[in-house]
Amino acid sequence: MYLKLVKFSLATFIAFSIIFPVFAEEIKTPSPQKIKNNPQAIPVFFSDENAMLAEMDFYIGNNQEAETIFQGLKVKKDHDVALWSNQLGSLYLAEGKTRQAQEVFMDAYLVMNNITAFKDLELKSVGLMGAEATKAYKGDPYEKVFNSFYLGMLLYSDNDFENSLAAFKNGILCDSDVVGNLYKSDVALLYLMASRLELLQNDKSMSDDYFKQGVEAFYLSYPDNRLLVSQEQALLDDLAKKQKTLNEKESPYKDEAVGQGSVLQPQEKNIGVKKVKKITAQEEKNINALKADISKLEADIQVLADKIQENNHRIAITSLKDLVDLNNNTLLCIETGRAPFKYQIGNYGEKAVFTIKPSRATVFNVTVDNFFNIKTESILKNNDVYYQASTRGGRVMDSILKGKADFKKTTADVSDIFSNVSQVYNPYGVLSLFSLAASAVSNATNPYADARHWSLLPAEIQVVPLHLNPGRHQLQIEACDSMGKVIESSKVDVEIKDGLNNVIFKRFLEKAVK
Repeated sequence: MYLKLVKFSLATFIAFSIIFPVFAEEIKTPSPQKIKNNPQAIPVFFSDENAMLAEMDFYIGNNQEAETIFQGLKVKKDHDVALWSNQLGSLYLAEGKTRQAQEVFMDAYLVMNNITAFKDLELKSVGLMGAEATKAYKGDPYEKVFNSFYLGMLLYSDNDFENSLAAFKNGILCDSDVVGNLYKSDVALLYLMASRLELLQNDKSMSDDYFKQGVEAFYLSYPDNRLLVSQEQALLDDLAKKQKTLNEKESPYKDEAVGQGSVLQPQEKNIGVKKVKKITAQEEKNINALKADISKLEADIQVLADKIQENNHRIAITSLKDLVDLNNNTLLCIETGRAPFKYQIGNYGEKAVFTIKPSRATVFNVTVDNFFNIKTESILKNNDVYYQASTRGGRVMDSILKGKADFKKTTADVSDIFSNVSQVYNPYGVLSLFSLAASAVSNATNPYADARHWSLLPAEIQVVPLHLNPGRHQLQIEACDSMGKVIESSKVDVEIKDGLNNVIFKRFLEKAVK
């Protein structure tokens, strides 16, 4: 017996010493270039779980390892290909590889804005048994917005003004595509870049129009106004519901022409008019109460609107004017902090919410060639990703997921009832089968919200308009906390070309510990 055990152990040891080195060589991470040259040879190493490792690598500065993993994931061309492309785009920008960044952002853009992409996977996710995460990743509205922004900036830098403007316009549409127009089009950067591009193409009228909308968006998303705007929107939604209810309640007691809606003459009063119900005292009381509620809502909305308007008069827009001003031939885009983290909540994980790790760096000092300091009022701030992510309302998928969660709870309850009854009256009969079937359906129902997100986005983008002569320059950028203490300092050597479309990206990372 012991002899057999020893022989088996020895054989196992020999087998592992032969096979494991081969296996280890097989899963050894290839270089990004090797993956690109031979996409068919993608090892199992590149699974979705490794994306978290790549994210950690990025935030501790191991860009080569992160690039290798995201390259491997992207080459698989699965339903998350747009997500991996966006992650790579952020990584390439941080490394100064603008050409590669433009290429992968374009890849993501084409998928995220194509309504027919991965059609079969989309249909699966709507079914009760399909998880939302099985559909093609196209991103939340804020992710489409920032994909359009980055692509637009890189095309602008590449002198492709027509496609750059198209990208910014697409971002504006994506920011508007929310149910109930919640927080509609409040990304000022998109409007301001559209204004600048229209001015470059000598369309002053369109430029002025975009600039006006940019100012409105800037006011709407300004920190002093955010809570007020949120409260106003909630009241407006409530007002719309009550007005609809009032119309429904008053409708039976009004004369309404049948047909094309033409106004009837007095002598035609009984021709083509529906019968009018006689209102009861209780119904009249209910209607009057509803009208009083509506009047109160309208008054409260006006108070909030006045407060917002009062704030607007105090908000400086110097930075907006400087960004559009064509005397500034260079735009320095400073990316800081980490993207909001998206996770699931609810009894069945049917809701997706965002949280964020606060960034210490809030103020940036920029010095050009060791002697010229940029005024802080010229820096366009408050373009924070978390605000855009957390104010996206009314996704169609949310109602589907809520329906799945309700269905899952109902079938689970039915299963429990059948199970309890069958144990008393019919332990081996048809009720047990019903219980098993209901339980199986409940277990198979997948209401989980989609928690995939573009995790390499920054927390905020600040844009610094500069006027620099063509040639080489050195920028010193200091990242400071709210008290003005320098957290990190970086020197960036740049080559400014002759033209108005110089764009520089600089990422500041508060590095994590792996």
